[in-house]
Amino acid sequence: MQNKRKELIKAVFVADALSFGAHWVYSTDKLKEEYSGIIEEYRTPMAKFHEGKEAGDLSHYGEQAFALLQSISNNQSFDLKQFRDDWIEYLENNEMYMDHAMKDSLEKLKNSDTFTGADNHELGGIARSLPLFLEEDIIQKDFLDLVHLTHNSQVVDQTAKFVFAVIRDVLAGKDYKKAIKANKDLNKFTAESFEKIGSKDKIVANADDRGQGCSTEQGFPIVLDVLWNADDLLEALTLNIMAGGDTSARAMVIAAVMAAAEGLDALPDKLTAGFNKSENVNELLLKLN
Repeated sequence: MQNKRKELIKAVFVADALSFGAHWVYSTDKLKEEYSGIIEEYRTPMAKFHEGKEAGDLSHYGEQAFALLQSISNNQSFDLKQFRDDWIEYLENNEMYMDHAMKDSLEKLKNSDTFTGADNHELGGIARSLPLFLEEDIIQKDFLDLVHLTHNSQVVDQTAKFVFAVIRDVLAGKDYKKAIKANKDLNKFTAESFEKIGSKDKIVANADDRGQGCSTEQGFPIVLDVLWNADDLLEALTLNIMAGGDTSARAMVIAAVMAAAEGLDALPDKLTAGFNKSENVNELLLKLN
């Protein structure tokens, strides 16, 4: 089980780095010009917001997920207070794009006893929290408390509860599509998003209507579209990239769900070993029992 959890976490980083090349490119026509077929190559980010980043780097979501993995590995467990302090230190000592959730949360959390960060409803809070699934005994509250360090809204909580339940069930051996279907009615938002899932050949065409933006309201429906239609993780990541917009946050959630079921089987070695923090991730995972 621990190996499956480690593969899940590694898949999350691969997904983020692979999607980073297209991150915040909203034109699906431009993406069609840049990419063809199944995508299995890291690309330098096209968006101006990531100037200076290179092919194989992590997005600001991936960097925060790395900070979480580092905190868990160095301390041999997850502790919310410890991670809050580690997260602040990591952001202050590493160069990356800083979104509103990060800036506002940093202002609230620094030199404070609070564990509640920004009033933000983006999907990135769930995405950056996924390494918590290394811990076999985590409960829903642990996951929500972690998300709340940077993101707080009803739709974030609803979606986080759904994602937690699905990954928990898949790690326990349930087929991931059956887990999605079994948990879709946890709330009205997830139920309605599930009911509007379209066909595989409509994912890119419908991306703008479903929502390419950073909000959970926009990002989560495409996550469901891809999970329900893709045949394997690499195809899923390709479909997600071609849908454009906030590709990295969506990709991390997609990878966590599918890798909980299939591990890294669908990913070529050049991807699992080729992102720029792959050796660091391997070392941190090896330190964990």
